[in-house]
Amino acid sequence: MNVREYLNKNNIQFTDSGSDLAMVCPFCEKTLVTGAGYATFNINQVTGQGTCYDCGKTAEFSEIIKKFGFQDEIGESEDGVVERATRSKTNKLSRNEPVETISFDNIERIRKVEKPDKEIGFDEWLKVINSNFPDLLFPAEVGLSIISQLLIKDITNPFALVLVDVPSAGKTITINFFAEVEGITYASDKFTPASFVSNATNVKKADLKNIDLLPRLRYKMFLLRDLSTLFSKRDDDLNECLGLLTRVLDGEGLNTDSGVHGQRQYVGEYLFMVLAGSTPIPPRVWKMMGSLGSRLFFLNIRSKDKSEIELADQLTTLAYKEKEKICRVATKGFIQTLWNKHKDGIDWDKIADKQEYKLIIGRSAKLLARLRGVINVWKDRSQDGEVYEHTVPVIEKPDRINQLFYNLCRGHALVCGRAQINQDDLKLIAELAIDSAPTIRAKLFRKLLDNGGEMKTDHVMAVLNCSRPTAHKEMEALKILGVCTITQESYGQVGEPEKTIYLADDLGWFLSDECKKIRGMSLPTTQHTLSDLL
Repeated sequence: MNVREYLNKNNIQFTDSGSDLAMVCPFCEKTLVTGAGYATFNINQVTGQGTCYDCGKTAEFSEIIKKFGFQDEIGESEDGVVERATRSKTNKLSRNEPVETISFDNIERIRKVEKPDKEIGFDEWLKVINSNFPDLLFPAEVGLSIISQLLIKDITNPFALVLVDVPSAGKTITINFFAEVEGITYASDKFTPASFVSNATNVKKADLKNIDLLPRLRYKMFLLRDLSTLFSKRDDDLNECLGLLTRVLDGEGLNTDSGVHGQRQYVGEYLFMVLAGSTPIPPRVWKMMGSLGSRLFFLNIRSKDKSEIELADQLTTLAYKEKEKICRVATKGFIQTLWNKHKDGIDWDKIADKQEYKLIIGRSAKLLARLRGVINVWKDRSQDGEVYEHTVPVIEKPDRINQLFYNLCRGHALVCGRAQINQDDLKLIAELAIDSAPTIRAKLFRKLLDNGGEMKTDHVMAVLNCSRPTAHKEMEALKILGVCTITQESYGQVGEPEKTIYLADDLGWFLSDECKKIRGMSLPTTQHTLSDLL
């Protein structure tokens, strides 16, 4: 007798939730305000294990049915089949009742993958990518750090990264490195967030679970070669799509209602990772994502412009597709090697990670939270002259970013063959903390760091290629978000006085030599005095 049949036989109410069965939690008995039962407990039909996404209780099926009052004893027959005795209506154990057998197949979070023909280590993988696509080495390394998080048992938060650059910059090539790793990655060229839990009107409700995307992504990395079509939707449609995407990136499933099929839901742990590509993100999209609490991170590839000689030489060297195939084979071999090395996953010792690195992760999370805050700034006139007015800034709490950055660092450490994070892992989050902010702010912040934490209006105008009022507006936004301070100086010129922004004191670490070293920047050479040489 399977799980569904057992629940039906004992009149325990449940609803279908994809491949799982959802019911009122027998442990916390969650109810709505109306007093009606609320299905927060999901039972996997294959393993029989259940989890409540409200109280967090996880239990085996034997404990679940015992809680319902249908079981007193669990024995084992001679042939190894688990036998369960049931209660009679008088709540006394009746051994004359038929013995019921429930069998389960084991499904593990860590997928079994075939061994590669040749094991590939991280150093060898680096050489292959660097010799074929040196400009794509860093984004590919970040991609490995994302997919490897699936091996760390305590990670339950999806990590979604979008590679951003102009067309033909290498976004799709990088994503293709990870394609065709059976059981570990899932690729799609056309995608809508509504496909996570489908409510298609031309499909029977009983058949919808066969086309739902969410269960197919569980414990895999979702490869999306082009998200530009999603970001180019009309505002209403885009807002709905981003809302759905935000919800599933919580890793807790999705609950939808429609007029045709009613309520359809997947509740429980639905962990997956995302690696996507897109052309530069329009400002309106940044604003919408900020209002919804963006779960997406962005990395600008910043591919170099090739000279005429390089373009000419490119025609006689190995074709792009051949080089891509070499990198794809190497990446697949490395992932297979990693998965076979850690077949049972990783129990990470968080206490052993150094506090100094965790503090840097926290600083980076606070920076990104401020940089992608939502605010509208406009110029107004008052009795004192022209002033800038603004809406109340919406700045997310850095807690979620902090956890996701830590997870990414652990993923990179695992890829490098380590069980603890070190300084090498921090470069990833230092770059994402800037690139995951709206494009103009990210560009301005990078230049601010390059300029020692100080920039005047004329310099901002040159960097952003904008007018003076626009430059002042962007400078004012950074001040309101707590990224910078502003001083105003007059040089007797006609028009508005010159303004200067300075990096906020509590963000001063990003100007330090330690930060520059982590980001791979060259440090200034030390000037020796005569007394030093003597």
